[in-house]
Amino acid sequence: MQHAFKTPTLRNAALRAPYLHDGSEQSLEDIVEFYNAGGRNQRASLAPEIRPLHLTVSEKASLVEFLTTLTGSEKPIVVPPLPR
Repeated sequence: MQHAFKTPTLRNAALRAPYLHDGSEQSLEDIVEFYNAGGRNQRASLAPEIRPLHLTVSEKASLVEFLTTLTGSEKPIVVPPLPR
């Protein structure tokens, strides 16, 4: 599974910048444009599903807006008291 990475959840994606395993994309708009272009590198191990999407400006904006709607409030972590 060379070049494989675990796919993160889309929940709170707007709060998780920078994006990609190497942090090379800084915003949701950047990451949508990255995938719209079909990625950067063409190599033998690239999945055939990774190809240019040819999205319109409106479609890209709608996709970014959708990803933003998946943002919720983060609940603080409360550690319960341990029994003695």
